Amino acid sequence: MTDTVQQLIDAMQQELQFQQDLAALLDHKLDAMRHYDISRMEALGISEQRLVDRLRSHEQQRTEAIRRATRQYFPARFRQVATCREIAQVIAEPSRSKLLTLAAMLKDVAQNVQRLHRVQTLASRKIMAHFNQIFRIIAQSGRDVGLYGRGGKKALLEQNRLVDALA
Repeated sequence: MTDTVQQLIDAMQQELQFQQDLAALLDHKLDAMRHYDISRMEALGISEQRLVDRLRSHEQQRTEAIRRATRQYFPARFRQVATCREIAQVIAEPSRSKLLTLAAMLKDVAQNVQRLHRVQTLASRKIMAHFNQIFRIIAQSGRDVGLYGRGGKKALLEQNRLVDALA
């Protein structure tokens, strides 16, 4: 196994770990949403952002490993990098199997992360719609109905201004 292929395999294994960690974190975040655990959701949101930042910075390492492998095995290519499948076709076993297995595992976990993210986004939208409905109801209940106070002046509802500011 060449050094270039090993670097690519290492980069893909690290990315797989990051993606698996992200999937687990998103799963925990959905659980926190189900149980209305706001503090846990906030903590998980911070952890998610850190993990996504690490994943993005690691992506550069993986991209560079793919570029090196492309230059080594496909020197005629200048702009387009080779896919893992293409690289696997020109390398020997057991590296070929490792590379193909990692590519398949990365694809599966990435699809799982996308699914969890879609569910989380839908749940967040539903929660926000629910809160908007609550604010609308509160704002309508605090509207001035035209009552006059003892001094002959219209009654001012202070809570109306506060609710309107929040809604």
